[in-house]
Amino acid sequence: MQATTATNTRQDTRLSVSAPPRRVVCLALPKVLLCDLDGTLVDTMPVLADLATEVMTGVYGIPRALARELYLATCGLPFVEQLEDIFPGDSRNPTASDLFEGRKPARCGAARMPEDTRAALFDLQERGVRIAVSSNNGRENVEVFARRSDFPFDLVMGHGNGLAKGRPHIELAERTFRVDRHEMLFVGDSLHDGEVAYLAKIPFVALAGTFAKERFTLRFPGQPVIGRFAEILDLLPRARAVAAG
Repeated sequence: MQATTATNTRQDTRLSVSAPPRRVVCLALPKVLLCDLDGTLVDTMPVLADLATEVMTGVYGIPRALARELYLATCGLPFVEQLEDIFPGDSRNPTASDLFEGRKPARCGAARMPEDTRAALFDLQERGVRIAVSSNNGRENVEVFARRSDFPFDLVMGHGNGLAKGRPHIELAERTFRVDRHEMLFVGDSLHDGEVAYLAKIPFVALAGTFAKERFTLRFPGQPVIGRFAEILDLLPRARAVAAG
C-alpha cells in the first residue's frame, strides 16, 4: 500500500529536406554549468535501476516491475531518501540502502562519458564556463568518477558531509566561483533535478532519457529539453565569454 501511494504521489509538464532545423538560442551563456551525474554525464541509470530493483525485490518482497517503477519515479534523491519516500519509516530501509550503496561501485565503476559529452564540456570550458558536477551519488563515488573521467572539472560535489544536490551544492558553487545563482545553468535527467532548479530559480535544461520529453514539458512548461548532452551547445550563444573570477 505504501509503495502504491508513493507512485501515485510522484506521478502527478520550417522543415528542410537537406538539413535539420537549427535550434533557436534561448539561454545566456552561464558562468557555471551544474551537471547531474547519473543519467546526465554518464548513462548509468539502467544499471542503477537494475540494482535498485534487485535490492528492493530482495529486501521488501515486492514485484520486480513495481520496484523498478518506484525507483525511477523517485530518482534524483539519495537512495536512502527514495526508500523513505517509498516505504516511510520501514526499519529495513537502512539495510536496503547499505546493500545498494555497497554494490554500486562495482556496477558503475567502468562508466565513462560519451565522447560528444566530453567535447561539449571542453567547448564550454574554453569559453570561460566553469563546469561543476552536482550529484546525489555518494561523495566518494563522484570523486572517483571525476578522477577517471579525463576531464578537468572545476568543482565536484556529491552527497555526504553535509552536502546534497540543491541548496547546499548551489551555495558551495556560489562561494567557490563568486557568482550569483542566476548566472548558473543546471542540466539533469530527472524531474527532481527540475524541481531543484525551479526552487533555486536557476535556469534548467532537461535531458530526456530517464524520463520522456513529454514528462518534462508537462511538469516544466517552456523549459528546454534535449536528447543528448552535447545538444546543450545548440541552446547557447557561440560568442566567447570572459572567465569567471
